[in-house]
Amino acid sequence: MKPDRMLWISAALAMALVQSACSGAPSTATNAPPAGEVAEPTSPPAQTQPTEPPSGGSDFSGIVACQVVTAQEVADLVGGTIFRELEQQASPNCTYEIDPPGPETYATFMVYVEPTDMVQPLVDTMPGDLGDPVPGMGDAAYLQHDEATQEYHLTVLVRGRFGLEVIGDQEDWVVALGRLFLSRLQGP
Repeated sequence: MKPDRMLWISAALAMALVQSACSGAPSTATNAPPAGEVAEPTSPPAQTQPTEPPSGGSDFSGIVACQVVTAQEVADLVGGTIFRELEQQASPNCTYEIDPPGPETYATFMVYVEPTDMVQPLVDTMPGDLGDPVPGMGDAAYLQHDEATQEYHLTVLVRGRFGLEVIGDQEDWVVALGRLFLSRLQGP
């Protein structure tokens, strides 16, 4: 990741954490089990309808990313199985660990549904640093491969509604997961 983008993302995340702490919103930290310990699967996710992001794009208290797209749906998307389900707080962020087909032990996907004011400045001022444009996703979408971590970063902006970031190990899976989230959050 380029240093300028890391600085912008760090600043945006810091502002969001301060805003979250001041508003009393729940923390977005995950409660992963200790290293080497596998979490027991919870009961199957309830079949709930995902909450639409508000039109103002700034109140994300009703979005629960792990319910918008479940771990089983991500496993189905990549043609694998759930490696383990992490215990996570209900928030607009979700981490999935999937056992993909093939020799890889597991793939991790992180999804962040964010207010537009966290993503739009990046899109407006530094689109070249966000990667290559991805047509047909939101109002602006960019995909970048981070050589240091070997991860793909998809950044999507739906102006006036929300931003979306998807991070994962394989380009096709990251883009497909981004499209699935967009279909659920934007509606038909």
